[in-house]
Amino acid sequence: MSLTASELEILKANSLSVANAQSMATQIESDLTVGGIFPNGASGDFTDQNVEKFKAKWCSWWSVAKILLTIAKVFTGPKGDDVIDALLKMGNNLCG
Repeated sequence: MSLTASELEILKANSLSVANAQSMATQIESDLTVGGIFPNGASGDFTDQNVEKFKAKWCSWWSVAKILLTIAKVFTGPKGDDVIDALLKMGNNLCG
């Protein structure tokens, strides 16, 4: 996944992006269910999704969240990467 020019501009404008992405990575790795969005996320199963919970937490700021999640993959291991991939797929489908 590559970032668009406008997404890169958002990153440049926010000097805390890397720190925010690292914080997100830490939170995701400590809770692979992402607050219950993926109830079976700890076992690597992302088929059961709480769509309403996702929309409430992520869609209002999806344009920035997807950038931070992409950066967060630098700080996560394979399980965290899988969670982030599932979040990105879900967000792109639900939030646009």
